[in-house]
Amino acid sequence: MSERLSSLLVPCFILLVSVYASLYVGLLPPLWFSLLPLLPLIFAGVAILLAWHFNKGRVFILVLLLLIPKLYGDSDQAASLTAYLVISCFCIALLGFVPERGFFNRFVVNRILFVLMLVSWCYAIERNWVSFAFLDHAFLSTNVSWSTVLLWCVLFISTLAIGTAWWLSGDTFRASGLISIVSLLIVSHFVSSDIQFDALLSAQFLLWIWFLLMESHRMAYLDDMTKLPGRRALNEQLVGLSRHYAIAMVDVDHFKKFNDTYGHDMGDKVLKSVAAQLRLFSSPGKAFRFGGEEFTIIFRGKRLSEVDGILELIRENIEDAMVEVFDPKKKQEIEVKVTASVGVAFAASGESPDSVLKRADEALYQSKKKGRNRVSKSPSPKNV
Repeated sequence: MSERLSSLLVPCFILLVSVYASLYVGLLPPLWFSLLPLLPLIFAGVAILLAWHFNKGRVFILVLLLLIPKLYGDSDQAASLTAYLVISCFCIALLGFVPERGFFNRFVVNRILFVLMLVSWCYAIERNWVSFAFLDHAFLSTNVSWSTVLLWCVLFISTLAIGTAWWLSGDTFRASGLISIVSLLIVSHFVSSDIQFDALLSAQFLLWIWFLLMESHRMAYLDDMTKLPGRRALNEQLVGLSRHYAIAMVDVDHFKKFNDTYGHDMGDKVLKSVAAQLRLFSSPGKAFRFGGEEFTIIFRGKRLSEVDGILELIRENIEDAMVEVFDPKKKQEIEVKVTASVGVAFAASGESPDSVLKRADEALYQSKKKGRNRVSKSPSPKNV
């Protein structure tokens, strides 16, 4: 729940600040006031450059979508805005369900052509180059036309779809997409001046710049397979440790033999299973992927007396969590038991984190030597 809501926290904050700022944008100094129309284009350029650098094709398409109102200009803005709103909300929701395929390849080109087709089609309808007479008829004897009903149906379905997908997955892209749709609705129905429009549109691009920066952080610090923080994040944690802490090393038993028997794909399933147990039961510690089949847990603070029990709980749950793998000899799915060996070291006064990590690794070796699937504790160092 907390991870899901945290993915929406910053996008909501950016939206609320931009709405508040747009109400007082007229109070800006003349120089800033004259530069504000250029701000959306500047932020869009930055977002496109970042999307190219991090190979994020979906963000590239989304930025182009948000630029549509700037391309329309002042020509028949009311009619154009309807087409823009429908296309943008629908495509933003759609992008939340398609996989990332990179910045510029045939997938992105096909998606851009699809968006251009929708833009051209809606623009043709708005200009009466193509017409459907029944859309102008009243809906069920009301003052609302069928075209208006269809418009709101598309908006409702798009918002509901990406909102539900975000709620189920906690995905940051979908959270940002949901806020983008809400922002577009605000822009379309409550903005009364071009300068307010530019302020809110700038915030939209700022939102996606934030998303790309968070993605770069995730790629640098999070192990993509296990979804645990990686070695770089571990190194930064070691630098900032206080005096009272413990470090545990966890190693999957007979992992090489498992890979040789069932293949590396099945080995990845084992690592994911072990990582899942570490996420669930390592609190108040924090788990990291050290490399290969090794993991590290850092315990810091005043609850070090609980470490032994927590590590035993982790070891037991890793053993109890059966992993389903494909046996190439039997040609069928089977369930296998996975075990892990653990070594832990408690920091002594004045001892460096590297020394504690080394002692935890030595304790892990003792667990392996004593028969695996056990927790061993490193003795306190004699000389620090």
